[in-house]
Amino acid sequence: MNNKNSSVTLRDVAAATGVDVSTISRVLQNKGRVSEETRTRILETAERLGYHGNPVARALKTAKSSTVLMVVPQIENPIFASAIIGAEIEARSRGFALLVSYDKGDGREIISDISRSSIIEGVIIASFDDDNRLRQVLNSTDLPHVVLNRHLPGDENCVAIDTRRAARMGVEHLIAMGHRRIGHLAGRLGRFNGDMRRRGWEEAMAAAGLDHGDHLIAQAGYSPDAVPAAVDKLLAIGVTAIHAATLLTAAATIARLHERDVRVPEEVSVITMHDDLLARVVYPQVTTVALPSQEMGRVAARRLIDLIQGVEPNGTQSAGSLLLPPDELIIRASVAAL
Repeated sequence: MNNKNSSVTLRDVAAATGVDVSTISRVLQNKGRVSEETRTRILETAERLGYHGNPVARALKTAKSSTVLMVVPQIENPIFASAIIGAEIEARSRGFALLVSYDKGDGREIISDISRSSIIEGVIIASFDDDNRLRQVLNSTDLPHVVLNRHLPGDENCVAIDTRRAARMGVEHLIAMGHRRIGHLAGRLGRFNGDMRRRGWEEAMAAAGLDHGDHLIAQAGYSPDAVPAAVDKLLAIGVTAIHAATLLTAAATIARLHERDVRVPEEVSVITMHDDLLARVVYPQVTTVALPSQEMGRVAARRLIDLIQGVEPNGTQSAGSLLLPPDELIIRASVAAL
């Protein structure tokens, strides 16, 4: 009889079976070589004592942990922070737990580790790496996966935001405010989001008949450390406004302009995309195009759990690679009319 006693420990099971604790642990984790007779005795004893009233132990026995992993390359990036919240809310509503791991590379080591584990049932992965390397990482595991915040050609399990459209919205606002010489503080060019945001800037500038040559682009990637040199380059060519590819680099841009005694927005305006606390605590507060990053995380978690449970796609947000449209333009104090 199972008493569902959550206070039963591995040591209790070990004492009842006469088997050491490490062997008990290996059996419950489906790891290592143990005779079938010993394995059966341990599982039956654990069940009889009520050890499986512990949800983790029960998960290990059934190899269904109801746990998914989210791998992100930047914890400090506001978009990923919001996506984590959305993914956790969705996972919890479906009876799943979400683990989050930081990996500034391509996630290869983490994916390799979890592929050998019975704990994780699927993975949401965001990566700054190139397409081919990301494919190699995903092909190294049989775990269900969803690619977050980018489109990977040939992979239908992708959820991202249409940052090309968001960039175009932001630059069009600058143009409407009278700016004609607008620099683009780029993300990592040659990658999905970096190229999408550059394209949005180019499209808005070209549609207005404005110069959009490479000399108006300064690449800072996604690190604030690279922003000062990039901003200095744009100031040297006389821009009146800067479109920053990320909220983090926009905040660093404003900081650099302050260091250079350049008044924002009287001398140089700054606009970006994504709305978060950071946009409201810098001075001046940042004009930005809001992005549905929390929704992106929620949809990614829903898709992943559907894959794990074998649920058929239901609705447009479950079929094929998905680009979520940006939200509205939020006008604050970092942009002035010329």
